[in-house]
Amino acid sequence: MEGTLANTTDSRWSDLCGTLFGDISEGAFAFDRSLRLVGWNRAMPRLLKLPASLLDTTVSVREIMTYCARRGDFGPGAFEALRDAAIEHLCDAHTSFIAWPVDAGNALRIRSRDVGDGVTVALVTEEAPAAALTGAEAEGQRLETIILSQIREGFVVTDVDGIVTACNRAACEILGLPEDKLIGVSTFSFLPAGPEAKAVEDTIRRTMDDNATWSAETEVVWPDGQRRMVESSVTPMRGQDGRVIGRIGVMRDVTDRRTAERQSREAETKFRNLVDGSLQGVLIHRRGRIVYVNQAVTQIFGSSADELAGRSVETLIHPDDMARFRDSTRKPVSPAFKMRGRRRDGSLVWVEVNARAVDWEGEPARQVTIVDVTEKHRAEEALLHAQKLESLGQLTGGIAHDFNNLLGVISGNLELLREQLDAKGDQLSYIEASLRSVRRGAELSKRLLAFARKQPLKPELTNLNELVDSMTTILRRTLGETINVEPRLASHPWPVLIDPGQMENVLLNLALNARDAMPQGGRLLLETANLTLAENLVKDPTVIPAGDYLKLTVRDTGMGMTPDVLASAFEPFFTTKEVGAGSGLGLSMIYGFVQQSSGHIHIDSAPGAGTTVHLYLPRAAEVLPERRRQLSKGSSPSGNNEVVLVVEDDSDLRDLAVLLLNRMGYRTHEAADGQMAIALLDKLPHIDLLFTDLVLPEGMSGIEIAKAARRRFPGLKVLFTSGYGESASFQELLPPDTTVEMISKPYRREALAKRLQQVLSS
Repeated sequence: MEGTLANTTDSRWSDLCGTLFGDISEGAFAFDRSLRLVGWNRAMPRLLKLPASLLDTTVSVREIMTYCARRGDFGPGAFEALRDAAIEHLCDAHTSFIAWPVDAGNALRIRSRDVGDGVTVALVTEEAPAAALTGAEAEGQRLETIILSQIREGFVVTDVDGIVTACNRAACEILGLPEDKLIGVSTFSFLPAGPEAKAVEDTIRRTMDDNATWSAETEVVWPDGQRRMVESSVTPMRGQDGRVIGRIGVMRDVTDRRTAERQSREAETKFRNLVDGSLQGVLIHRRGRIVYVNQAVTQIFGSSADELAGRSVETLIHPDDMARFRDSTRKPVSPAFKMRGRRRDGSLVWVEVNARAVDWEGEPARQVTIVDVTEKHRAEEALLHAQKLESLGQLTGGIAHDFNNLLGVISGNLELLREQLDAKGDQLSYIEASLRSVRRGAELSKRLLAFARKQPLKPELTNLNELVDSMTTILRRTLGETINVEPRLASHPWPVLIDPGQMENVLLNLALNARDAMPQGGRLLLETANLTLAENLVKDPTVIPAGDYLKLTVRDTGMGMTPDVLASAFEPFFTTKEVGAGSGLGLSMIYGFVQQSSGHIHIDSAPGAGTTVHLYLPRAAEVLPERRRQLSKGSSPSGNNEVVLVVEDDSDLRDLAVLLLNRMGYRTHEAADGQMAIALLDKLPHIDLLFTDLVLPEGMSGIEIAKAARRRFPGLKVLFTSGYGESASFQELLPPDTTVEMISKPYRREALAKRLQQVLSS
């Protein structure tokens, strides 16, 4: 091959010149629209007498013509004008011209043809000046036929009426007829019948008259009825006298390409519809700038697609999560991770994202899939908070239990000391001061048990309106004149099953917190309302299930809480007050009481916006629950030689209980755990009462001991004691005919004596 391809996307023109015409005597060369030489055969530089140094892959037709004009091949005159005239003739496709004389009086004839893709093929033949034009034209036609038969585009030559006089193989394949059937057929007959076909024919004829090229994409119909899409270009063909003697058509079958484009458009439309309708957000950014978002993204971030287009993707990300997001962009595919996004109004949204590298319109980009997990995150946070409080409740309950044991020992020994000593003056005051401290410690323990939801409650069917109304006067007197207490009570409130005394403590604690938050005064709203939460309105049933509730709202106009303070508000011993100004057990006690009452509590607060506490108490039945029968309160506090089995794992408290019972007139046996108690039950012929702690070591509880004792001694009386105070839960674990009672630790001597007599006389 003599020539090589230069600056084109297809080598077929170079191959055509170099191989097809490689051994013929005629010269052949091809050039593109910029006159850059594409390829040539061996005869071309010989006929044009061009030096080898002039022909390479960067040479242009202009340089060749300049060389020939300077040499004088085009006659005397300014070489620039002669060169430009030669180039103009060369680029006027479908014409021929006598170029310049060569040796022995011969001349060169140049014939050029536009063969598509912006490429022109020129044929150079040597002939005598007097040679007949018909002979030269015949030779040119022979060479044109060779060219036309080798290229992929369809070529047809027609007369002025559109009748095919010549064609190549590609044209036959495009129009669906062999060459012998296509010759003599009108090209207009391939157009679909109808007014559109007539309009196309009229346009072509008019274009030919205007000496212009007609180009369009039309549908053609094969003789067998098959339809194809064809891209065509029709150019007038002129004779030596300049008259239009026919047409030359170049065509390309674009059916498959158009079908593929249509399918691609349909697939893209389906894809966009699927993506736009997806519940997951899809965002694509290129070099950090947003180029595409679907509808879900606009809903997640509260901005329209137009507002997001072109923005930096980092404007949607919380600053604290920026480093993590940037790190994800360095990976081809990033695993899913959770982060915070920023909405248009400045609020935060929790999203789960994953990203991958994609190609977007020919350039590298990142596709980010986004799922709004704000509600899920809140539910997880609520669950973690509940688990944290539950763990704290177990811890504080255990502390309270051990604390009550210690207080019981201290209290009992102080009372014994007071009885034995003839204490007067300062000695008596010391003992009384110590006992008062024990009572304060017991109150603190009760608050711990309230948070742990293990305080003994006495629930009653309660009209909360009446309770709030009765507390309003007390609260106004307690809070002072600068705080306006405003009750808003439901007209017909649903009854609730709660401990009224504990509920009064709840209102008092909330009111005192509100007073501290309003040092300059303000307003305290107490509101009750019946509320029904339907299943479809409950976002997270783990936080508050559907059902009927009486809602108590306590709202102040105080300074409010910061988010970090709000997150820890229910934790025991957490307080924002100065040291010594509060125990930090107020809200934790309220939380425990509400939870133990099967209710729910929620706080809304923000700095400067006050605090609102919502209590959701389940609606109770309209009838009073069956009460346990009241025990006698007038019995003597002394025993009558009854036999009592004392089961207590704390040795100090056990020794104290045995000592107190003996002094009261009881006969006692003692055990440190369940196994020892069972062994004693097997040996003792009779006992009147079992006095046992509920929580014992070695795997056997006081309830299990009571069941075993009941089997050995039917009708046995049982008195439980505990530092936890689970009186509301243990009764159902015993046989229904078992008579049991409960006394909470720490217990005083008089209280124990009275309860023992009540149990024995029941």
